[in-house]
Amino acid sequence: MNRSKFSFAAVFSLMVLLAYSYFLFMGLVYWQGGSLGWPIGLTLGFIAIVVVCLMIMCKSRATRWKRIGTIGQCIFGFVILLAFIASAVPFTNFLDVVAQKSKFNQEINNVLDAARGLDQGYVDYTEQRLANYRQRLTNISNHRDDQAAEYRQLLAGAPGNTDERKIENLVNSLRRKLVADSVTQITRERQQWLESSADMSVLNLMLPANMAKISEEVTNWTQMYTNISDISYNGEHAEPFRYPEFNTELAQLTRNYTTLHAPSVLAILVALLCFAIMLLPYMLTERDVAGRVSKGTSVYE
Repeated sequence: MNRSKFSFAAVFSLMVLLAYSYFLFMGLVYWQGGSLGWPIGLTLGFIAIVVVCLMIMCKSRATRWKRIGTIGQCIFGFVILLAFIASAVPFTNFLDVVAQKSKFNQEINNVLDAARGLDQGYVDYTEQRLANYRQRLTNISNHRDDQAAEYRQLLAGAPGNTDERKIENLVNSLRRKLVADSVTQITRERQQWLESSADMSVLNLMLPANMAKISEEVTNWTQMYTNISDISYNGEHAEPFRYPEFNTELAQLTRNYTTLHAPSVLAILVALLCFAIMLLPYMLTERDVAGRVSKGTSVYE
C-alpha cells in the first residue's frame, strides 16, 4: 500500500471530523442557550469515540490482533455510525439556524428592539400613572362637597395654598418616587451596551451566550423598575410596572434554537457522508501478510 495515500486519507478524515464537530458543537451551544460545559464535553466525547474506534479498526486490520477480527471491526464501525447518527440531532439544530438566517436575525433584532424599548416603556408607564393620579385628585377637588371624606384624606392636609398647587406638589412628589435621578445616565449606558450586542453573526460562538446575557440583564432592569413602581400613594389604584413584550420576543427566539428535534434528511446525509470519509484510513490500511491465507490455510489456525 502507498503510505502517502494512507497519510492523506488520515489527514483528510481528521479535517472532516473537526469541521463536522464544529457544527455539532455549535448546535449543542444553541441548544444549551450559550452554556459551554455540556457542548464541550459531548463534542470531545464524540471525537474521542470516533478516533478511538477508528484506530482500533485500523490496528486490527493491519496486525494479527486475532481477538478483534472482522466481526469486531464491524462492531467498532457500527459504533462510529451510531455516533454520527446521534450527532445529526444537534447538527440539525445548527443547520436550521443557518438555513433560516434571515428569519433568525430578524427575531434577534426584535428581541433587541424590545430590550431597547424597556426604558421608554417605563417612561410611558410613569407618565400615564401620573396623569391618572392628577386626574383623580382633580376630580376630588372639583367635587369636594360630594367627596368630602376623600378630599380631607387626600388634599386638605397637602402642602400648598390652593388645590391646584396641592395637586401639583403631590404629583411631583410621586414623580420623584417613580423616577430615579440617575435614570438618564443609566438609560444611555444601557442603550450603548445593547448596540454593542447587535449585528452578531449566527456563526459567532458567543451569540447564544450574548442572548442569554441580554435576557438576564433585561430581567434585572425590569425587576428594578417593578420594585421602584411598587410604591403607591393614597388615592391611587395602580399596578406595578410590567414589561411582557421582551419575554414574548425572547420566548419566540429561544424556542426556535433551543428545542432539539428529529434530524433532517440533509443532516443524516451529511452524517453518512462524513462516516464514509472516516472509513478511508481503514479501507486504505493493508492487511497483515501474516494474517493472510496461504494455500488454503490461515496462519491463525
